Amino acid sequence: MSISPEAQAVHDRAFVLLAHLHMQRQFTPTAIEYVRPDEDVAGRQVDIPKLRQGGVKCIWLSEGGPGEVSVDPAAITAGQTEPNNRPAIRTVYRGASEVQRMLRGFDAVARLCQTHPDDLALARSVREAREIAASGRIAVFWHSEALLIANDLAMLRAYHALGMRVAGLVHGSPLDWVDNDLEQHDPSGLTEFGRQVVREMNRLGMVIDVSHSSPQTVRDVVQTTRQPIVASHSNPQRLSPLRRNLTDDLLRAIADTGGVVGIHCSSAFVDIACLHGRRGGRAAMYNQARLDLLDQIATPGALDPFQYEAAMRASGGAPSDAIFPTVHLERLIDHVDYLVNLVGIDHVGIGTDLQFLEDAVEDFDSAAKTPNVTEALLRRGYSAEAVGQILGGNFLRVMAAVIGE
Repeated sequence: MSISPEAQAVHDRAFVLLAHLHMQRQFTPTAIEYVRPDEDVAGRQVDIPKLRQGGVKCIWLSEGGPGEVSVDPAAITAGQTEPNNRPAIRTVYRGASEVQRMLRGFDAVARLCQTHPDDLALARSVREAREIAASGRIAVFWHSEALLIANDLAMLRAYHALGMRVAGLVHGSPLDWVDNDLEQHDPSGLTEFGRQVVREMNRLGMVIDVSHSSPQTVRDVVQTTRQPIVASHSNPQRLSPLRRNLTDDLLRAIADTGGVVGIHCSSAFVDIACLHGRRGGRAAMYNQARLDLLDQIATPGALDPFQYEAAMRASGGAPSDAIFPTVHLERLIDHVDYLVNLVGIDHVGIGTDLQFLEDAVEDFDSAAKTPNVTEALLRRGYSAEAVGQILGGNFLRVMAAVIGE
């Protein structure tokens, strides 16, 4: 896509914030390491050069779903479009290992920033993020999609002390106190301890991210929170009826808290026909039935979760001959239009989920192509001010409200 001088100027002025992405990592039983992050590796969606090329000033660098593995692929398939209470995905981390794994993730992010101080810096406040960007570097917020705290609020406080300011509650595996889009408890939503987690995140000043949460969990969070919440990478379910996307009532509820919804760059999240058109595309970690793991995970010492995750990650992604249909960026902008019409310009941002998307939308399948979003929004008739809000201003406003300047 050709970028006009006007679009480039708008993009350069904006505080471009991608509210949810990953970078390539290597897992061993003893450590997590980012892989050549300063190299512009062909085929990668995110690395430092691509963030630079894309004019990105701030990222929420996500931990993803630590140690998550399928226990029933059929339940995963069912849960993508219908309510499901069968075990689908589980994390191999339980108890103390949950916390150790989270700390390893933070250690990796901290060392990433320390190793590349001319490009990246860890941020803990909006003021720090602005100062980092003004110095010509990229501000990095440590983000987790699954809040593994071993059912202990002291661990949540410890994560905050280390620098966590934005966190998802749950990812592919439900936790004891919160369920997700793939698998719902009975009753669904937050337990009382889950509500305590929300209240403590409010008190500490941590942005709550409800992407991946079940519909009832989102409602429970909205009822409990006293601060704005976000869905960092979710699209309108009306346009693509995945359960990972959000219904109109949930989108309105998030906006009513003062929150923001960040658009997701998977083509299946834009058009469910892309999900139905996939062929042979499930990675090994999500393509085997492992119901025997349920007992092993629950039995202390039955498996080494760090060895298990390292081996699982090394098993690779989708087969090379897999088919992943895609749509163009213009279809993703349709989702932006829908959100703006439904909840208003103040409540829309960019999440992406880039790095591991096999079906990223065409013309926004890399952080380097972020200016294409600016060009597409201007062509749709959005003002420069509105584009700035979508590119990062709205997420920054929520962070200032929750974290503080």
